[in-house]
Amino acid sequence: MKSKTILMSVMLTSLFFACNKSGKADTLREKSELKADTGSSAQETIQKVLADSIDLTKLPFSEKKLAAFPFINPPADIVPLNKPLTRDFDRLFFPTKQGMIPVEGKVYKAFLTSVTGKEWSLPYFEKSYKDLITAAGGVLIFQGKVPQKELDRIKDETTYFGEEGSIDYTNNVVKVYAIRRKEGDHIFFQFSGYSAGGAIQLLQMPKAGK
Repeated sequence: MKSKTILMSVMLTSLFFACNKSGKADTLREKSELKADTGSSAQETIQKVLADSIDLTKLPFSEKKLAAFPFINPPADIVPLNKPLTRDFDRLFFPTKQGMIPVEGKVYKAFLTSVTGKEWSLPYFEKSYKDLITAAGGVLIFQGKVPQKELDRIKDETTYFGEEGSIDYTNNVVKVYAIRRKEGDHIFFQFSGYSAGGAIQLLQMPKAGK
């Protein structure tokens, strides 16, 4: 009788550990699957964010004091060809390595030319704006031309193409700068020039929470 009791106890103990081991394995497997799913979802979210916005997390914050909007006046001997276009709220597309990305905020756009009596110099135009923007804390985030295929992709959303300050993305090199600000009111510049003039577009995002 005593031996039967001992045998029964051993069997129950073995069964307990077997079940417990199986339960732990199932739990670990579930956690592993959950972790994999979570990682996949996070990656999808990151890709979506990159596809829908410009990532500024790698840029330093700029705390430089800026003049009133549009912050930067044209360089010496360069003036707007016509009256600049300003809107308190608009949407502009900016070229990035991921493609043309829409950004919303306050907008300034202008065609630029030399003052009367001065010859236009594209290198002077590009260097002058580079110096002015970087002095304000701007960082170059893109430089290049945009394929026509990419412009065709967004043509239904870019009805503003052709108005004041428009940029010829396919034929001219475009330079995009960003100023990252702690309150979220980041500033983006894009400009390009050619043999007889240039164009600049500026957008400031609303402050976070507004």
